[in-house]
Amino acid sequence: MDQQENYQRDQKLDGELQVEKSPVMVWLDNFWYHYKWHVIVISFFVAVLVLCLVQILDRPKYDVNFVVAGTYRMNSHEVTEYNEVVNRLLPEDYDGNGEKTVNIMAYQIFSEADVAEEVSKAEAQSEEFLINAKFNADELNNFTQYTMTGDCSVFLLSPYLYQMLASEERLQPISAIYEGKDLPAGVTEDGLGVYINQTHFYQYNPDVQVMPEDMILCVLKPLVWGNNSSEAAYAKDVAFFCGLVDYQVKE
Repeated sequence: MDQQENYQRDQKLDGELQVEKSPVMVWLDNFWYHYKWHVIVISFFVAVLVLCLVQILDRPKYDVNFVVAGTYRMNSHEVTEYNEVVNRLLPEDYDGNGEKTVNIMAYQIFSEADVAEEVSKAEAQSEEFLINAKFNADELNNFTQYTMTGDCSVFLLSPYLYQMLASEERLQPISAIYEGKDLPAGVTEDGLGVYINQTHFYQYNPDVQVMPEDMILCVLKPLVWGNNSSEAAYAKDVAFFCGLVDYQVKE
């Protein structure tokens, strides 16, 4: 019995040694030893890529984007009401998903003159106007960077922001948009925008009047990259702009 037990024990140990020395396990051990950090780094970037793709695919889709940037920022309720108006004036359901949707991108930005005016108004009412200078600078920087993405063409801007883009020759002349047609009412003196308070879109929609009446509708020139570099996409943006400007209420 002792010899048989010793033989079985030796066979078991030999089997264990064979498993431990399996070519596959040896290869895996060797691979992990030499490429452990390669695997970890690659796995990390693959995980990040998958996460980004999931977020992109889950992100809501809109027919067009619309930037509203000035001294007043709408709250969530006001944005919803504003959205309902502009959605109705969008000419078509461009992506064919069964509903017309406009994505409003909002920025609140004050110029030095805007701040001085707000301070004066507050003092007249024995109040105090305070501004977060860093937040204001960050908003202006974010706005400026976004204008360079080509993601959006139609903008509703405060006079300060409008003049900034106009001075950089970033705006499409209204005469080019309405080539061969009569110009709409309210075209600015430089011909690059339309005063919002001269449109029926503003005059007859109280939900739109939450924004200051001195704001100006305009269209950016297309870039050589981004969404508006596509003629078809840019044409949709221009049609949206015209839908806002040409909106008429029969009196």
